[in-house]
Amino acid sequence: MKRRDFVAGFAAAPLIGIGAAQAQGFRDRPIGLILVGVSWCEFCKGAASALQAATGPAELPLLVASQDGLPIAPIADVVDARGHPIASAVGNVPVLLFVHIPTQQVIAQIDGFRNPRAYLNRIRSTLLQAQEAGYA
Repeated sequence: MKRRDFVAGFAAAPLIGIGAAQAQGFRDRPIGLILVGVSWCEFCKGAASALQAATGPAELPLLVASQDGLPIAPIADVVDARGHPIASAVGNVPVLLFVHIPTQQVIAQIDGFRNPRAYLNRIRSTLLQAQEAGYA
């Protein structure tokens, strides 16, 4: 997966509490996010909506991979997960994969979606752990 294969920028700094210095670290060592879901799943739509609302200055790329090949509202630009080298292995949805782009290694994942606040807090925690581990 190359940087240009990601669809949109992800920047949850204001919403998930990542400071400017931490956001700069994510730009220097790229981590990308892959949301795997299906178009009819309400939890997938909630996760997609939370991720879309969180875009901004952290500039982490986001790829939305749909297992049925259809857009996951409110994000219209998706790839078909069934043919994607990483997303095709996901069974349950929604799943958010954290990918270290230079090595194309999945370094973490979040399964499920409860509500936007809890979801963004889990993303923040995972990103901070990735930073501490040297990925970002």
